[in-house]
Amino acid sequence: MDPALPLRVAGLTHRYGDVIALESVDLQVPAGCLMALVGRNGAGKSTLLACAAGWTRASEGAIEVMGLPVDRDERAIRRHVVLVPDTPRFWLDLTAWEHLQYLAGVHRMRDWRGEAEGLLAGFGLLAHRAASPLAYSRGMRQKLALAMALMVRPQLVLLDEPFAPLDAESAAQLWDVLRTRAGDGAAVLFSCHQLPPGTEPDAWAVLDGGRLAVAGSTAELRRALGVATVTPDSILRSLGADA
Repeated sequence: MDPALPLRVAGLTHRYGDVIALESVDLQVPAGCLMALVGRNGAGKSTLLACAAGWTRASEGAIEVMGLPVDRDERAIRRHVVLVPDTPRFWLDLTAWEHLQYLAGVHRMRDWRGEAEGLLAGFGLLAHRAASPLAYSRGMRQKLALAMALMVRPQLVLLDEPFAPLDAESAAQLWDVLRTRAGDGAAVLFSCHQLPPGTEPDAWAVLDGGRLAVAGSTAELRRALGVATVTPDSILRSLGADA
């Protein structure tokens, strides 16, 4: 195992009863990489992210986070990985600020307030920090979940459709934050059906019917898929799927 590799997936297969959601997936996400996970609905994107985070136990295969086997070192990997699902959940009796305060205590963070305030300000939530997330719009709840995830500075950031609920300005702000975190050495794997205009990930991973169809840089996907421009839409069209 490679302790410097944030995520290594080998032979990952997962079944829901008789339904195969993922089949023999091999994938690596190195430090400093911003990787987009693309596929039609039901391709297995959310399942892959949940298995990588240790939220779902894979049926077969091996998953390592920072060299630690997810199925044997679940408690240890929690220090290294955070997953933000497409519908984040919150504690009913805590304000937005108290969510961040609680996480800081759990992770034994010192001098966290400046980081928390900066993230909330960047996402336009600082003025609403005393409110309950239940009073937030869907986009605001998504931004709070992202602020919570990024505040603890994980080495592996897993995001399920992070841009979908966000307006264009917020999506661009999130991209800048993710690009900065990748520049600091974090690995970021996110599923998406769209990207902020003018942005491009470092690498792509394309799931089709639970299998990894192709993975690589934009140039590598351009050659493999025979497309002039690589976007989530063009990838889906090349697979014969509706964008």
